[in-house]
Amino acid sequence: MLQCSGDLPLPLTESAPTDASELDPLPGDGLISVIIPTYNAARFIERTIASVQAQTYTPLEILVVDDGSTDRTIEIVEAAAARDPRLTLIRQAHQGVAAARNRALAAARGDWIAPIDADDLWHPEKLALQVAVLRAAGSGTGLVYCWSVGIDENDLVVMPSLGKSRAVGRVLPGMIECNLPGNASTPLIRRRDLEAVGGYDPSLQAAGAQGTEDWKLYLALAEITEFALVPRHLVGYRRTVGNMSSNVAVMARSIELLRTWFIAKWPALPRRHLRRHRFFADLYLADLALGRNDLPLALRFYLSACRARPLGVIHPASLRCGRRFLARAFGTTILPAVPNMSLVAFDDFTETEVAL
Repeated sequence: MLQCSGDLPLPLTESAPTDASELDPLPGDGLISVIIPTYNAARFIERTIASVQAQTYTPLEILVVDDGSTDRTIEIVEAAAARDPRLTLIRQAHQGVAAARNRALAAARGDWIAPIDADDLWHPEKLALQVAVLRAAGSGTGLVYCWSVGIDENDLVVMPSLGKSRAVGRVLPGMIECNLPGNASTPLIRRRDLEAVGGYDPSLQAAGAQGTEDWKLYLALAEITEFALVPRHLVGYRRTVGNMSSNVAVMARSIELLRTWFIAKWPALPRRHLRRHRFFADLYLADLALGRNDLPLALRFYLSACRARPLGVIHPASLRCGRRFLARAFGTTILPAVPNMSLVAFDDFTETEVAL
């Protein structure tokens, strides 16, 4: 979720050759398959589905894969499906988020896949703007992402920006350093490329380390295709105490496994990029610990980030984390990162497009 950049001369494997029909990246009816994995998501799933249904880009199918929920999730999704023929509910025993997304991918009919987590929200123009950028970018582009804001349980924007990566084209270097798209709900991804890299990796769930499935997927995609960007905040990313990314120990383990994987995959990785990866990862973990009011753990990760990259102490992400730590330590209220900004609902959050 933290902004970073970098240039790393790692090889890019080109996508398979395309035929003439792919000069338009969305041929035919332009169907996009939206995939939503759910697990005990009754609190937010109705709002998430509504934000997908409100998209101004309308050639959609909405595939909700319930991963063994025991709350009212299935009841809520079935009611939504009864009102909207574009929505299909698929049920499976609990296998984890990667398996749920892969199940949806197997059932999808669209050439492009748009994932969204079951507690996040989309701006109504999200897919339409991504499609416009995709068509301008050309057939070499296999993923279009956007920026996110942080929202709370009441859909209020509490963090007006969760990083503004501007990386486009061959982004593998930056993807090694941090998760450029930021979360699982920002990208629009070419299905062919998703299938080429094997979809989402369920082994993290098997190891008890869910959390970086999307980052690992983006790394694999960055090796075979180019990325494009809509420079606007079009996703409301919800972080609550109970959601997966807020479990600091599990996320730390997931990042460790991801790091082991990419070091083995790219053994010639220059050390400076590994240092930047550790810096941004530890700042992210410090931020998660602050969200759980675990100040000792937050301090531990913050100091670890500073050791990985001593000059990073003056990086804006480091300064924000340090300021947030001091605010929690001394019991002051953390205000939004924009001066004089009042909290607004995500539906009312507007901005103009930022020039690249």
